[in-house]
Amino acid sequence: MAAAKSSTKTNRERNLIFFKIEKTKFLVLPTKFYIYSMLDIYLVQMDVAPNDKAKNFAKVRELTAKIRKNASDPVPGLIVLPEMFATGYLPLHPESAAEDFSTKDSGETAKLLYELANQTGCTVMGAGIAKSNGTLLNHSSVYVPECAQEFAHYDKRRPFFMEQAKFSAGEKVNLFKIANWNTAATICFDLRFPELYRDAVKAGARLITVQAAWPLARIAHWKTLLQARAIEDQVYMAAVNCTGSELNGGNSMIVNPKGEIIASANGQEECIVYARIESAPQEEYRIKFPVLKDLL
Repeated sequence: MAAAKSSTKTNRERNLIFFKIEKTKFLVLPTKFYIYSMLDIYLVQMDVAPNDKAKNFAKVRELTAKIRKNASDPVPGLIVLPEMFATGYLPLHPESAAEDFSTKDSGETAKLLYELANQTGCTVMGAGIAKSNGTLLNHSSVYVPECAQEFAHYDKRRPFFMEQAKFSAGEKVNLFKIANWNTAATICFDLRFPELYRDAVKAGARLITVQAAWPLARIAHWKTLLQARAIEDQVYMAAVNCTGSELNGGNSMIVNPKGEIIASANGQEECIVYARIESAPQEEYRIKFPVLKDLL
């Protein structure tokens, strides 16, 4: 007699599953049927040491040590790390700092992301320098539990002035799913270009992340632009920034679709910024104030 299959979900299944009927609430709104879902977001605001992977990896492990999800938890988690968190923004020799992120064994940073995903039970979004066809890319890499390959990636579409001599621009939005959440990644300078965020929303994004090394001198712009992107596209914005000096302004935050800051760092301190976001308020707001209907 064949043994009965276990009903316990693995961490990977919990992160990737689309409909989980027994643990999902349903919300009926006019003309549409929505799945009510939640997501726990953890932004890792850290002081990134220039050209010192070992120190930066140790810091990531320290800051994320208490984040744990298990298969019985119906709410998936997302951990987001800053732009070029492993090497610091624009290392001395970006060509030699370039890595392969395609599998857990292809590079040091990919190995760390895989390790974190399995230890925490969360989807993990890291960042670094990748190389494709001989050109450098400012790269965002996503790993999920129990998967040895890169689950999703994004290449920065608007390289900053200092990057443009050596880095090529990414070509498109890459949407990925965390449970029911259509998620799009962006990187730092992208934030100043609203058309990139509109592209993501047209593709179906409900959550957009920003991984940054945004300077303290322009931190007022950071706050204003994050709220503006959330308001104009009626999306959640989850934005993590480096900290530790005038070159890294901190102030990581999570903003809801009305432009309200629901969680934020206390300035430049190293910390985890946490919030649980919900899809129901977003869907209700989009129906009550349907600005996107006139745009999409």
